[in-house]
Amino acid sequence: MANDPMLDMFIFENVQLTERLEEILIDCEQKGGFTEEHINEIFRIMHTIKGSAAMMEFDPIATLAHHIEDMFFYIREHDDVSPDSGEISDICLGAVDFFKQEIAKIQTGGTSDGDTAAYLGRIAATMDAMSGKTAAPSAPPPQDVPAPAAETPAGGAPQGGLSSYACHIIFDDGCKMENIRAYQIVNLLMDYAEKVETVPADLLDDCADEIIANGVSMTIYTTTPLEKIRSIISEALFIKRFDLSVISQGATAPAPAPASVPPVPAANAPAPAPAASAAPVAAAPAPAASDPAPQKQRAALSEAPVPQLSEIKQNFISVNVNKLDKLMDLMGEIVISVSMVVNNTDLVGLQLDNFEKASAQLLKNTGDLRDIIRSVRMLPISSTFHKMSRIVRDTGKKLGKEAELVILGEETEVDKNIIDNLSDPLMHIIRNAMDHGIEDSREDRVAAGKSPVGRIVLEARNSGSDVIISCTDDGRGLNRDKIFEKAQLNGLVSRGAEEYTDKEIYQLVMLPGFSTNDTVTELSGRGVGMDVVRRNIEKVGGTVDLDSTPGDGMTVNIRIPLTLAILPSIEISVGSNNYLIPTLNIREAFKPDVKDIIIDPDGNEMIMYRGECFSIVRLHSLFNVATDITDFVDGIMIMIEDDTRMTCVFADVMVGEQQAVVKPIPSFITERIGNIYGISGCTLLGDGSISLIIDVKSLTHNAR
Repeated sequence: MANDPMLDMFIFENVQLTERLEEILIDCEQKGGFTEEHINEIFRIMHTIKGSAAMMEFDPIATLAHHIEDMFFYIREHDDVSPDSGEISDICLGAVDFFKQEIAKIQTGGTSDGDTAAYLGRIAATMDAMSGKTAAPSAPPPQDVPAPAAETPAGGAPQGGLSSYACHIIFDDGCKMENIRAYQIVNLLMDYAEKVETVPADLLDDCADEIIANGVSMTIYTTTPLEKIRSIISEALFIKRFDLSVISQGATAPAPAPASVPPVPAANAPAPAPAASAAPVAAAPAPAASDPAPQKQRAALSEAPVPQLSEIKQNFISVNVNKLDKLMDLMGEIVISVSMVVNNTDLVGLQLDNFEKASAQLLKNTGDLRDIIRSVRMLPISSTFHKMSRIVRDTGKKLGKEAELVILGEETEVDKNIIDNLSDPLMHIIRNAMDHGIEDSREDRVAAGKSPVGRIVLEARNSGSDVIISCTDDGRGLNRDKIFEKAQLNGLVSRGAEEYTDKEIYQLVMLPGFSTNDTVTELSGRGVGMDVVRRNIEKVGGTVDLDSTPGDGMTVNIRIPLTLAILPSIEISVGSNNYLIPTLNIREAFKPDVKDIIIDPDGNEMIMYRGECFSIVRLHSLFNVATDITDFVDGIMIMIEDDTRMTCVFADVMVGEQQAVVKPIPSFITERIGNIYGISGCTLLGDGSISLIIDVKSLTHNAR
């Protein structure tokens, strides 16, 4: 089932449902209880997970979802119970983790085989505790006790006071697997119905095209009121519209408790022959001419009222991210190809007015296409941020600390690949803030003049072509002396403490193996966390910076590029070599005046410019490049800036603008000589030559 579209859809939809469930549970726990709206939404989520898992024969997922659904059904139907919201949250969050683990197994080609016994035991104990406070429940029957089926006369619909309803459903355009979606709806209805007949009769057959053209018709035999059936259908996914009407009205009865879903055949198995008793999807025999029921159904459908749900256009589609990766790579190659055509050396000196106009239009269209493709890959960072609420909650419980997470700028958009690499660093930063930052007790915080509950602020904001993510806690802050003492013991420093700035000492906590904890715990002590943060962020071209005020907390600033693919740059020349500097890191370029050059006692060169003093980096000296331009007055000075730090780089000449398709330095080079200081990557220019991309961060932060 590795590439089965049904399996892909199951994974996609259930990952979204579990993430939404986790958000609801954290929100409810923070607010101290479950609202009616949240109870209903959790019930619907569990109902959907149960139905889709049962259809795919992932029994552990279906079983656990079914029992949690029962628990919330009980809570919903009994206003007089007082559920232990903390215990219920623990159970449900544990179930979320269980669902994620099972889905991960399925994604890697395995099957769902997890043990649900411990979860079911806690659910049963919670149900017992709740039922002891109220009257006998009208909760759903146990899963292994099927609901009694009404007798079905041969060749006819179930009788015994059952109502029969006619339903016709049209699905959203392009939603895919329409027959399977119809099958899921039938499974949902079977919790409240004795029998459901469909046209087409066998939904597991290849009838998606027929349903796209004509929709799916259902005849539902049930004691459940019409409005309840309408509610169930309206909650299903990807329905454009549906019509629901009464064929015959039996004796009105209260809505039955959901019965267990009958066994569902595997997606690739043949549909079972209809048994005499009710089945999830039963194919009715061809009706005789005198049989009034189908005639009534046809009449009801033809006279159906205006659809209950207005037609909605589908504005979103799901696309495999690998296709977007390939599209972005192809776009990069197109940018290079266009540059090769427009800047072809064979055209130098020719008067080609029409070509100039056409190439300008081509460049504009290519740029627009590049921006659109890049925007397709951009996603809001909100989903990653909200996952951190769970980390704060779980870490706080393990440590016996209380803290709230405040999220700002969650609508900020970042490239999908970068978002995928953010979860682990943020998790370690949050855990570090909880373990090392937030004080051990409410009393300690009150004594320090702070709120009893800790506060962690997670914020994202745009800064040019970068996104800055900051995590700030209001805890104890970093202890400069303790960090330096531990660094000395580990041989990480070679000078006295007075020769290092606070920031330089704070950065030591991100070195491999560094930890201020004297003992190893479940959460810290091995010196792994902040090292993981630094390595993962650097892997996507970002940087990490720490700042702290003792007693007032710590801030971790992460600066990452919006996208890793195409970088607007300025090309410069040094000797026979070309280099690129990201445009947004260039503050200005100017011809230096020799009288403004300063040399300090250590031989470091600096320049006074507009009343400020800046360090100078000679690129020909840094990269050991032979050039005839060594006097400042003969070349050009380019002021580069990163995170408010500025320095001046000296080059021979500024060539022009380039759209750099960023490529990493080839592994055969880095494996031999390691990373090259001052270089962050490379690109292919329009004339086919290779240009290195200047690492502005390293030059501005380490210039002397």
